[in-house]
Amino acid sequence: MNLAKAINYVLKKTRNLPISSIVLATYTRCNTYFTKRGRQITTMVSAGHVYSEYATNFLQDVDSKSNTHHVLEFDRNTTRFRVEEMVNPREVRPAEKFVVRLDERWCNCGKFQKIHLPCSHVIAACKHAHHDFNMYISPQYRLDVIMKVYDNLFCELRHEEYWPPYQGPQVWPHPATKRSERGRPKSSRIRTEMDIKEGKQSKKCSYCRIEGHTRNHCPNNPTRR
Repeated sequence: MNLAKAINYVLKKTRNLPISSIVLATYTRCNTYFTKRGRQITTMVSAGHVYSEYATNFLQDVDSKSNTHHVLEFDRNTTRFRVEEMVNPREVRPAEKFVVRLDERWCNCGKFQKIHLPCSHVIAACKHAHHDFNMYISPQYRLDVIMKVYDNLFCELRHEEYWPPYQGPQVWPHPATKRSERGRPKSSRIRTEMDIKEGKQSKKCSYCRIEGHTRNHCPNNPTRR
């Protein structure tokens, strides 16, 4: 889930509210989210977990996958390796080979640099050279680091009667931007051939699946009698 989807999830059903209500909903929902996540992280730390759930599941998966790799050659001085993935004999594709440079935190599969977690090739190289692959895990995945994000609490909001008087300019909406018509606004999107329906289908009764009436007026519906 990217950042835009995460924000949209938190602020769901607030887009049609007035500006002041949107600000209040943003503040209260973020406070609820931070409180919930902070409680979850604290519980995980108390249970003895070290890394986030995503990092733990990812490392378990690549650790199991690394057992099917074979380290062909390496240089102990520069901590550089060449790792070959073992392929099922029934598969037609050739075995892939990857270069791992632990001193540069680099693997040409790209995962190591992208998510800052050791991929299966890095773990296979570490096992071969008797290195601890945990040293290549970014500290941002540690729960004690993540917990600091939720340390800062939101302050409670006072009632409007206790607010200081507003001395700034008065802002009014432009009349031309006000939507006066009822119902759903008309779409201004340019339509293409994909928007054209192949054929208008008549509606069927959801109870008997016969055209010409609805469920509320269905003669075969016993609940209607």
